[in-house]
Amino acid sequence: MRLSVGSAPALELLNELFTRSYYSAAGYVFESQPYVVPADADALDLLSLIRREDRRHAQLLAGVIDDLEAVPLAGAFPYWHLDLNYLSVPTLALFVASALKHDLTRYEAALAVLPAEAVGARATLMALRLEKQAQLERLAPVATAAKERETAAVQAKIDARKSARTARLAKEKAAKDAAKKAAARPAAAKTAAPAAASLDPNEAGITPKERARRTMLAKRGGGAPAAAPAAAAAPAAPGLDPNEAGITPKEKARRTMLAKRGAGAPAPSPAVAAAPTGADLPGADLPDPDEPGIAPKERARRQMLRKRAAAGVTASPAALAAAPLAPTAPAAPVEQDLDPEEPGISPKEKARRTMLRKRRAAASGG
Repeated sequence: MRLSVGSAPALELLNELFTRSYYSAAGYVFESQPYVVPADADALDLLSLIRREDRRHAQLLAGVIDDLEAVPLAGAFPYWHLDLNYLSVPTLALFVASALKHDLTRYEAALAVLPAEAVGARATLMALRLEKQAQLERLAPVATAAKERETAAVQAKIDARKSARTARLAKEKAAKDAAKKAAARPAAAKTAAPAAASLDPNEAGITPKERARRTMLAKRGGGAPAAAPAAAAAPAAPGLDPNEAGITPKEKARRTMLAKRGAGAPAPSPAVAAAPTGADLPGADLPDPDEPGIAPKERARRQMLRKRAAAGVTASPAALAAAPLAPTAPAAPVEQDLDPEEPGISPKEKARRTMLRKRRAAASGG
C-alpha cells in the first residue's frame, strides 16, 4: 500500500521510531563505558535483553515503511546532545526507562495519524507498542531498586569515612592531652618538692591546720626528712630580748611576736642555767673589736656582740657570733679617732679615716 501525499506526518513518525530503535537508548548504555559493580548484574542483563528487542523492532519498522512503498531513513543519533559516559548502571537504567516512556508517546502519535486502510502497519505498530510497554514495566522497578541500593551504598561509605575521621581525631586529641598531662606532672612535682621540704611541720607557734598542711606537703614531696622536734626548737623563741638596746623597731616587733608564740613553751630547766665562771663569762670568747686591720663594719659588729653579752642575753656566744647582726640605726656611728696611717688598711679605708678626722676638726673649730 502506498501512502498518500497527505500522510507525510505518519511517514515522518515511522522514520523517527525506526531511528530510535536502530540507535536505541539500551544500546547506548553498552557503548558509554558505564561504571559497573557486581550488584549491577541484574540490571545489565535486562538492558541487554531490551537492546536485542530494540534491534528486532528496527527491522519490523523498516518492513512497515517498505510495505508502505517508502524508504526507511535512519536519522541522527537521538542522544547526541547528552554526555552519558562513565555513569553508573542505575543512573543509565533510569535514563533508558525515561526513553521508553517517550517511545510510547511516539507510537501512539503514529497510530493516530496512520491511515485506517493500512491494516498491516497498524497491527505491527500496536504489537510493538505493547512490547515497549512491557519493557518499561520490567525495567522501571529494577532501575529504581538499583538506584536506591547505590544511594545507600554511597551513604554507608560516607558515614564510614566520617566515623573513621572522628575516631582518628578523638584518638589524636586523647594522645595530645595525655602528653600534656605527662609533661605537666614532672614540672608540678619539681615546683612542689622544694616547698614541701622547706616548710617545717614542727615549727613553734604554727596552728594545727598549718602543721597538718606542712606534714602533707612533706609526704607528697617524696618523704623529705622532718625538721627537728618542737621540744628542741621551742626555747629559741624566749631567748631573744625584745627590749635589747640598739635593735631596730622591726627586730623588736619580731622578737615580741616570737615571745608571744613561745609563751606556752616550758621554761628552761634551772639546772641548765649554771653560774658563769672563767671562760663562760659574758663576752669572754667573743672576737676582739679592737683587733688591728679589721674593717669598721666588722669592728662595730664585734662591739655589738659584746654589748649584747653584757646585757645578759641567754644565748650562747657561739650562737650570737653565727647569727646575722640586725641592722642598726644610722644615727649611732662609731665615735673613735681612727688612725689613717695605720699599716695594713686599704686605700679606701685610709681615705675614709682622713675624711672623718677632717670633719671632727671642722666641728671642733666651729
